Amino acid sequence: MGQVKAGGALPLAHPHPFRNQTMDSKGQPLAGGPGGQRPPGFLLLLALTLTALAPPSRPTDAVLSYRAYAHGFQILRFQVRLAMWPGGYRMRLSYRTTGLVGFFYRGHQVDHVAGTWRAGRAAPYRYTADGVWHGTPHHLILTYRDGVPRVRAVMPPIRAERHKVPVAEQRDTIDTMSAVIDLLRHLAVRHSCVDLVHTFDGRRLSMIAARDAGRVVLARTGRSVFAGPARRCDFTGRMLAGFLYGHRARDSRPMRGSAWFAPLAPGGVPLPVHLQFQTDWFGEVEMDLTGVRLGPAAMTAPRAAG
Repeated sequence: MGQVKAGGALPLAHPHPFRNQTMDSKGQPLAGGPGGQRPPGFLLLLALTLTALAPPSRPTDAVLSYRAYAHGFQILRFQVRLAMWPGGYRMRLSYRTTGLVGFFYRGHQVDHVAGTWRAGRAAPYRYTADGVWHGTPHHLILTYRDGVPRVRAVMPPIRAERHKVPVAEQRDTIDTMSAVIDLLRHLAVRHSCVDLVHTFDGRRLSMIAARDAGRVVLARTGRSVFAGPARRCDFTGRMLAGFLYGHRARDSRPMRGSAWFAPLAPGGVPLPVHLQFQTDWFGEVEMDLTGVRLGPAAMTAPRAAG
């Protein structure tokens, strides 16, 4: 099994979405979503595999919409805008809480990444995140130079009560959205998701082990626009460093999940059509594909590689 590092200061990269809530000295939730993190594990499910493959020979564009459910109730909505072409890539992820979760824990966020290809591998040059969770604004800007992510702006500040991740362990990491790009290309070219990945999100270092779990046929349901054969990838994630003081035992527990991928057009890149992952707050969470738009109009951002 190969091993590479991935990461970037992306809250979704945390392997334990919806951990038990942690309060500050005034009884208010810590910055981020439940458990001090922003929800949920969507990008973690995708950021399983990095490998050096050739850049795509033609543009790939998609707008994908998802809804997440727990115990039969809708809790989150997502939209992913993805563009890949020979000169680089861009990705935009927007998401918000809905239903009862949205009523009691209101939150929304938009993340962007732009990058190019270096030695056949995704190489980001700028990542941004902007959102509001439980009334607290969140803002992050990451840039990359010589294989090192640099935090240009962050709000709220990184807490002093968190163990620092050594700089040496941050080197040669990328953001998790760029890891998504590499995983999609890996599945398209090698038809496999087996790998061992280290992610860094600006605060935490985690390890994710992924393996192939065969092909299955997803039945038609009222939740998803997809039905048919799909490739299943299983993963296990575990936080390694960057713990809040006193929470190492809780946050280092492994979490597991699965993602199903299938091309949505003849000859297309496999894209995520169904996801399942564990949470402490809601138990098992499922995500389903609810909308698809493919083609050049799917991403309107400028395509100049920087």
